[in-house]
Amino acid sequence: MKVAVLGATGFTGEKLVDILLSHRQVDLTYISSRTEEPILYSKLFPRFLKKTDLKCEPHNIEKAAALSDIIFLSLPHTVSMEYACRFLKLGKKVIDLSADYRLSDSALYKKFYKVDHSDKTNLKRAVYGLPELFRSKIKKADLIANPGCYPTSMILALYPLMKESLIKAEVIVDSKSSITGAGRKAVIDYHYSNISDNLWAYKAFNHQHTPEVIEILKAKTGKSLNLKFVPHVVPIGAGIYSTSYVSFLKKQTFSKVKALFQRYYKDEPFIRVNQELVKLKNVVGTNFCDIGFSLDETGKFGVIVSCIDNLLKGAAGAAVQNMNILLGIDEKTGL
Repeated sequence: MKVAVLGATGFTGEKLVDILLSHRQVDLTYISSRTEEPILYSKLFPRFLKKTDLKCEPHNIEKAAALSDIIFLSLPHTVSMEYACRFLKLGKKVIDLSADYRLSDSALYKKFYKVDHSDKTNLKRAVYGLPELFRSKIKKADLIANPGCYPTSMILALYPLMKESLIKAEVIVDSKSSITGAGRKAVIDYHYSNISDNLWAYKAFNHQHTPEVIEILKAKTGKSLNLKFVPHVVPIGAGIYSTSYVSFLKKQTFSKVKALFQRYYKDEPFIRVNQELVKLKNVVGTNFCDIGFSLDETGKFGVIVSCIDNLLKGAAGAAVQNMNILLGIDEKTGL
């Protein structure tokens, strides 16, 4: 199977290229970015020297479609939808890593991303690409909306509890993320001198990933979530660590909560349920999501902690996992 990556020079695009070059079931045949002229990818990223002779070219939809069967769009939010609809018309499968197809409600999209959605038809047919919840739909999809990195960590942590009606609707989530989650931007806050030995909260209560979490959990559990989400930037190379504060409707025990998570995720190749609060370093560089938990002495209040590599399970790794499902091969292939 031949695949293309548009947006190959961002943090996520670079990860995608790296995974796809070593994937035994696909050939990477086309990569592009906003470059003005074709340039050897190994010139941009010397670590790819002798790994690939591909040139990174200016975006060319017709050429990408002629050379590829599956298109990965690692493009900015509000830009991807201009490309996805054209590839779909050409009969290509599209895996979009932006937020452009994650929200089924176009009004909600406009509220959080500040533009009108230009492809409302495909917005309704896109499949949310979280394999643990939507595997059967992913298998048949033409357009997969890869999840956001924060939502992946939060949804996987909260889904079993909400599905079983164990917790109250109001949940507080505190997440810490690597600066790479913001992409390769020339922003002064992202300079080493500002991020090193520093930490800050941002977009408290109005982060654009909030409605994504609420909408997906509602779709899968039928229950509403009053989510209070506060993300933070921390000076680490990769990773997201989310702590969800939950109140149980009835007294719970540690063993019951543990058994619940193990029952829901026992067959999931990339979820590991731990008996203690998890550590971020154990998932960095992998496609795993580690989940742990702790209850207070009353059994009525608890924290669910979940962590992922934001560029892998939170982006490129999840996209390749979705591609594997789409192709009907072992979804661990290449990961």
